[in-house]
Amino acid sequence: MSKITDYNDISQSYDSVREPADACILKSLMESITGKCVKDMDIIDIGCGTGNFSEYFLRFEPRSLALMDASEGMLSKAKEKLQSVPPSTNLSFKHAVLPNMPYEDNSFDAAMMNLVLHHLEQDPDGKSFPKIVQTFKEVLRILKPGGVLTIISVTPEQLEANWFAHLVPKNKERWHKRLLSHDQLKNCLSEAGLTLKSAYNTLTASYHPDHSNPEGPLSEAWRRSISFWGTCTEDEIKDMVQNVTHMKNEGTLQEYVDTHEKLGIYGALHISASKKEVQ
Repeated sequence: MSKITDYNDISQSYDSVREPADACILKSLMESITGKCVKDMDIIDIGCGTGNFSEYFLRFEPRSLALMDASEGMLSKAKEKLQSVPPSTNLSFKHAVLPNMPYEDNSFDAAMMNLVLHHLEQDPDGKSFPKIVQTFKEVLRILKPGGVLTIISVTPEQLEANWFAHLVPKNKERWHKRLLSHDQLKNCLSEAGLTLKSAYNTLTASYHPDHSNPEGPLSEAWRRSISFWGTCTEDEIKDMVQNVTHMKNEGTLQEYVDTHEKLGIYGALHISASKKEVQ
């Protein structure tokens, strides 16, 4: 269960502010690395949330699609959403807290973890990520030989590239310890026995359509849609609101956004694909 965000609480409004960014890219990676079409795959959505990504994959009628999440609220919303299931697809839901994955060995052709990793470490130090490694080992176990794990994550550099992160410097420092760099992610995957096959950055925050709204941080609903804000103290939020309001009244808020927004350079998201090699 995430200690950052109360997903049971926000599950009812989550879909209004988040979209399944780059799901088509995940599909291409899965098919390219496994050599199979999605319709012939058994897929698991780990940390599925409200099922945004699973909803996309259902269009292609996978053989089976398993959704698991630590939030009962998110799973309930996913069940409500995914009512129209192709007759050829076996759809299932499980409540489970990572790294536990209550599935048999060699069950899935593909697994996806979308913006999940930063929730896993309880007391991150930015150097070692034991729970993430343990989670990857579980993924290795449940993947079939030749199976693929796709991951969408955020690197420390990409956190710095988000304009709003600079509004709360101390919280930004805390998040640096929570996020894996590309090299750290590669090392964790390798330690778990997975081989990194592909990795790159996307240059737009397509997962959060209202990302560039200068007045977004003034809205509690806007903040609740981004995990970063869940670790701010009340005083930090109060100071941030005062500062943003001041810049708004002075007419300098858009300039602040333009100065600090660097997603076009460092990217918004890091997408990777790793393989369970055939022995």
